Amino acid sequence: MQVSTSLSAGPPALGLHLGADAAVDDDGWLVRSLTAAPGLDGPPGILQGGLAAGLGSAIARQADRFGAPLTRIRARLHAPTPLGTAVQARVRAGDGPAHHHFETRAGELLLTSGEVELAGHDPAPFGLDLLELATVPLPAPVPQHEYPTCFVCGPEPTHPLGLRMHPRPTATGAIVAPWIPAAQLGAAGIVDPVVVAAVLDCPTVWSAIEPIRAQGAVGALLAGFEVHHYRDVPVEEPLRVVARCDALDGRKVRARAAVIDEDATCYALASALHIAVERIPEGSLSPC
Repeated sequence: MQVSTSLSAGPPALGLHLGADAAVDDDGWLVRSLTAAPGLDGPPGILQGGLAAGLGSAIARQADRFGAPLTRIRARLHAPTPLGTAVQARVRAGDGPAHHHFETRAGELLLTSGEVELAGHDPAPFGLDLLELATVPLPAPVPQHEYPTCFVCGPEPTHPLGLRMHPRPTATGAIVAPWIPAAQLGAAGIVDPVVVAAVLDCPTVWSAIEPIRAQGAVGALLAGFEVHHYRDVPVEEPLRVVARCDALDGRKVRARAAVIDEDATCYALASALHIAVERIPEGSLSPC
């Protein structure tokens, strides 16, 4: 009988794999290999930022003994994560129950770092302004070409599950995109949190794209991401991914996104920090 040498970090069809073998290093980190399959692009050859951040939940799950739903994930993206190349995934106990610190590294280069809480869903926030977008008419799609192969928003993704979630800006610049998640994006009727993080990333860029372009930049790279989960996101149900830009400070872009439905139910909420760039990188391991 052939024994698998890897574990799926997210839906198996996605192509994110953690090594089945793990070791504890001298600093108490549980260390495994991590590989992201080609086709999971944000910029060409680089893992999409929301996936890179959301992977923290899958890495932490391997060190968790209780199996409670994901509460939140907070991540920093220090350098691009390459596709098709094994890197190192590390996790250790955090500063309280159900808290875990995680990192990914390529050799000595820190790629991502953050904290995950696996304590069950929090109550959804009241008065969330993004819920105003639950029933507005859907804007027309405006395909973008800065990230042509992006797994989430690219018009020409190479991954078979590529979402083609084209930007749909309202008159105010807010993004409202319809989404019916495919069953392959989750298990037991629930979208995997890694995928939820991915779909919350791209709309935050597009909600700020006009002021980004006005300063001479062509796009932005995710630098910081925090996602709170309030309900399981169901597969094969009509949902909306909505986003709004909150502020620009030089090259720093701050925006929020949520997965909601037309009954104004909030499933997950993200806050993003992006850095505007004059050139979209391709497959580099240089720090952002």
